[in-house]
Amino acid sequence: MEKKIILITGASDGIGKETAKVLAKQGHRLIIHGRNKQKTVEAFEEIKRETGNQNIDMYLADFLSLAEVKRFADTIKQKYDHLDVLINNAGAQFTDQRETTAEGHEKTMVINVFSPFLLTTLLLELLKKSKSARVVTVSSASHSMGKPDLNDIEFRNGYSMARAYGVSKLYIIWVMQHFVREMKKADINNITFNSVHPGSTITSLARESSKSWKFRILMFLWRPMMNSMEKAISASIKTATSAELEGLTGKYFGPKGEEKPSQKYHSAENEHRVWQYCREITAKYL
Repeated sequence: MEKKIILITGASDGIGKETAKVLAKQGHRLIIHGRNKQKTVEAFEEIKRETGNQNIDMYLADFLSLAEVKRFADTIKQKYDHLDVLINNAGAQFTDQRETTAEGHEKTMVINVFSPFLLTTLLLELLKKSKSARVVTVSSASHSMGKPDLNDIEFRNGYSMARAYGVSKLYIIWVMQHFVREMKKADINNITFNSVHPGSTITSLARESSKSWKFRILMFLWRPMMNSMEKAISASIKTATSAELEGLTGKYFGPKGEEKPSQKYHSAENEHRVWQYCREITAKYL
């Protein structure tokens, strides 16, 4: 297997950390990102210790801040001459109360949509320098739940934790599909964009939502049907490295292989509206 330079966001725990371990064992050069310094340092040391791969770098950034995403991307562009794989793994659920960031945006949309959109856009410069680059973005099977409102993308009305999470994971699939269209228009042929989902898995994703007693009860009842971590990370690993997926773009994969994302609310117009919204609110950082 050809060794790659791979950046994984949200690699301080859960699916991101386990994905990093497998890729480190394969001998790739890894760039791991985390938000919490202590957790990220611990994950960094654990990955090196358990895999024997010392060719790993670590960076911190809070992806609830678009300014931080910009700073992080600038650092990566200064440190590396190209990037082979970007895995947009960082994501979160929040609480039953709508919350906004210091920059004024709804938190679920920032972490699940705006930040991966911005980071991917800012790192295109490095990805274009790879012989064959891949962008892998972690969505969720929950993308089929919740009705989007393209006139209210940040859930100022009708917010709920479940709706915000599901719709945000639908939007990020659309965004990655639109990257494919943009690359075709720009005649850039060396970068693929695919989305994946881990199935139902116990992770740290719900670190905020799990503060709700209702959510804890639901998770307890659902636990017997959860995927193993090995299955959960399988789509990310395969989509990032498998030779058989070389050149395949605009697809959606789960633990069992390629799937078709929900088309219930998709249209070229809706996809474009979400893309334009992302561009408008990140314009000052582009």
